[in-house]
Parts: sequence; structure tokens; C-alpha cells
Amino acid sequence: MLQAMGKGTRKVTLEDLESLVFGPWRAAYDRREESGIEADWSPHLQRLRSRTGCQLRDRDLLAAWFRPYGEHLVPIDGAKQALEKIQSRGMKLGLVSNVPLPGELYAGVLDRYGLEAPFDTLCFSYDQGSRKPSPALLRLAMTEVGSQPAATVMVGDRRERDIAAGQFAGTDTVWIRSTDQGGPEADATIGSVTELPDLLDRWQR
Repeated sequence: MLQAMGKGTRKVTLEDLESLVFGPWRAAYDRREESGIEADWSPHLQRLRSRTGCQLRDRDLLAAWFRPYGEHLVPIDGAKQALEKIQSRGMKLGLVSNVPLPGELYAGVLDRYGLEAPFDTLCFSYDQGSRKPSPALLRLAMTEVGSQPAATVMVGDRRERDIAAGQFAGTDTVWIRSTDQGGPEADATIGSVTELPDLLDRWQR
């Protein structure tokens, strides 16, 4: 982010970024479970611009912060094939994700690995103003793909967020086993998304 701010601005240190942006944002982020929405970067980035003279837009500053993290995101082996297999069976796919930054940044990573194409809709909490376990994102995705709760399966690795959201929305649920042991029990458990196509086939039969 320091490099992205460019020349012509007042000198900015890591301590400045912590006090002007990351510290205040983190305080709001820690309250996200209570509010049910993602923390807003805008007031903190405006404070940074006012103090430093930086002219970059919110999106450009956030993209600079995301870039080193995004470059290290890679899909698990077989994820693309699993999604394509589900799509080939005529099922609609929607991504419902809690993220602290604009969804387009994560969508870019998906596109880089060919993982965006199988999805009929992408619903990110930062963009929509709601986060799981609220069922609002899941209901939006169901509306986008034209599915009813009884015909929808919510799949995720966070029981307290993903499985709870599915239960609130009235869908079947599948937990991808993880270290997240809290939250409600799912209707089924798998070890990896690569097992999902076979599970859905069995359920359809």
C-alpha cells in the first residue's frame, strides 16, 4: 500500500497506516459479528488521504493491500473439476462468501484459475452489506439462480456461519470438514469439495 500511494504525497510510515487505517478498521471488524455487516474501509481511507495528500481511490488502495495476499491464494487440487462436474449435471452454482474487501478482488482470483465460470452468481458480504450467518446472502444467491430452499444445498467449512446460514434459510447443508468445530450439525459431512459431486448425485437419486 505504501508503494501504491505513489510520489507526491507526504511521507507515510507503517505506523501511520496502523493508526490511520488498519487500527480503526480492525476495531470495527472485531464488532462485525454483532453488527452482521462487514467493516467499512471508506472513513479510514478518507482519513489517510486527508493526512497524506494521496489521491488514489478506495478501490485502488484496497487492491494494493489485497495484492500480496491474493497472489498466494491457490485452489485445492480437483476443485475446478468438481465444480464443472456439478455444473454439467444441470445444477446451478452460487458462491456466498464473507469477505472484508470488495468482491471483485476475490472474483479476480477465481477467474485466474478458471473457477469463476462454473458459478451462476457471486455474492460477497462486503458488496451486499450482510454477512453469514445471516441468511440474506444465501437468499440473494437463491433468487439470482432461481432456486427455492427445498431445492438448495448450502456447502461450507464454517459451521457457525455457513451451516447456520443454510439452516436459517431452510436449505439442506453440507459441512466440509475443518478445524471449525462449533456451530450446528450439518445434514452431511465431506472431507473436501472434490467429494461434493458424488454426494449430490446420491441425494438426487
